[in-house]
Amino acid sequence: MTVQETVNFSLLIIVFSIGVVCYSKLTTPFKLLALTLPATILLDLLSKISSHLYKTNALVLHLECLVLYIFYSSIYYYLFQTKTMKKIVLVSTIVIIGFAFFNGIFLQPAYKAFPSLLYMVTNTMLVAFSLLLFKQMLLYPIKIRITGQGIFWYNTSILFFSTTMFLNLGLTNYYAQLKFDEGIYYFWYGSYYILNILTGVALFSNYKEKNSKYA
Repeated sequence: MTVQETVNFSLLIIVFSIGVVCYSKLTTPFKLLALTLPATILLDLLSKISSHLYKTNALVLHLECLVLYIFYSSIYYYLFQTKTMKKIVLVSTIVIIGFAFFNGIFLQPAYKAFPSLLYMVTNTMLVAFSLLLFKQMLLYPIKIRITGQGIFWYNTSILFFSTTMFLNLGLTNYYAQLKFDEGIYYFWYGSYYILNILTGVALFSNYKEKNSKYA
């Protein structure tokens, strides 16, 4: 395990611990957010095992992208207030599940190809959801300061990670041609570090928010 992988795994364990401690006092969407952590840890372990045994982790990456999107879209389903947005989230999730299977069979075979198309589609949807949720937050403000709201930190983490993933995917081939793979490698892990840290802040903020005098 590289230093970058060790740091990322350590952050996941720390944030997972925050989720375990706070779980019973979290609201429903943040309970789902807490559950993304053991899922991510398990998928990361499966990815490493697959790489060691089969010299490829493509299948696990296909599964990871889909599983995490289902988690994140489910969180947005609970966070959006209007029935219209809830229906959009639900329908988009069903469509993307279908696309994931189609992509894994016909376009980018799940056993050997990196699921870049699936990453592009899911991250596009998550960016759209995050922007719409920020709009909702502006239209329906609450008494708790914005930096004390779990929803703010969760939405920020998704917007940051999903937009940087576009840059990561776009630069991968460019850096590979220049034989500068380490550059994208560090950038890739840096994005995961920030995602994990912001997830931890989101969980703790929701815990405090639910137990505040405004809850």
